[in-house]
Amino acid sequence: MNHYLSHQTARTFWLSPYAGRRDANPALPGLPSSLVPYHALDPELLSRYGLGQPPYHVTVAAAAQRCHNPEVISHVMGGAIPAGSFQPLRGELWIATPELTFCQVASHAGFTEAVKFGYELCSNFVLSELLASPDRREALSSPEMLLDYLKRSADRPGVKAARRAARYVHAGAESPMEIAVSMLLTLPRMYGGYGLPAAELNREIIVKSRIGGRQQTYRGDLVWPRQHVIVEYDSDLHHSRKAEISRDALRRNALQDAGWRVIVMTKDQVYDETAMDEAAAQLARSLGVHGNGTEPRAMLLRRGALRNLLLG
Repeated sequence: MNHYLSHQTARTFWLSPYAGRRDANPALPGLPSSLVPYHALDPELLSRYGLGQPPYHVTVAAAAQRCHNPEVISHVMGGAIPAGSFQPLRGELWIATPELTFCQVASHAGFTEAVKFGYELCSNFVLSELLASPDRREALSSPEMLLDYLKRSADRPGVKAARRAARYVHAGAESPMEIAVSMLLTLPRMYGGYGLPAAELNREIIVKSRIGGRQQTYRGDLVWPRQHVIVEYDSDLHHSRKAEISRDALRRNALQDAGWRVIVMTKDQVYDETAMDEAAAQLARSLGVHGNGTEPRAMLLRRGALRNLLLG
């Protein structure tokens, strides 16, 4: 009999180096109608997927099937299961797909935490304790896949909150700081952001040299194509060598010569709230966004909460 890992356990899995993109999965007629035995959740097996620490979250068909063990948290999901909800992990163990897990996180976490998780699912990196910097990985999902799954999930619990969060999820981030900068700059003010227009992450930009007409392809961290504005995040880790500094300078000169406005944000700026306010104001002017004057205290408190979530 299959057993279905979900919620926080699935979230831990999808954020780990053990996860990879998967094929489409069919609809399920329903989850098993028998109890989940604790011995089915073998800690040794789960540890191979980075899931060795209880409590384990599972989904069952009805309250009567809950596992009666303090190390297992059971969630009820009755009726027919939409296609793309679960996929096999190993043997009889199945796990909630990124799209279902996003819905489950949205139903139990706050709005900004759900948006952050959505960004992570749609990003092109994974963090590992063995690596000093993020490792590249194909995105596990996309904003379109999230919205498609939510559309097919009708009025199940968490869907309404997940739809609201999915509107602000953008694909293509290649580091946690790109997620943090994007969310801080573009989330609405009511959620703690600066309310700037949505940006495209790591978009390719083709620039033609004025001399010789040679074309070069560059990528910007956050790109506003219509306004020809780019935000570049410079981390200490990736921009400390002289050759890299020289290469970045040549790249930015080429972009500026082609009519792009390049705004650089450093780690120190992002972590300094006042400096971040000034950088956001500069960016707003470049995007043609007019300020709203002094922000109410409630919005400043929300921004502090958002910064705490993203920057810790």
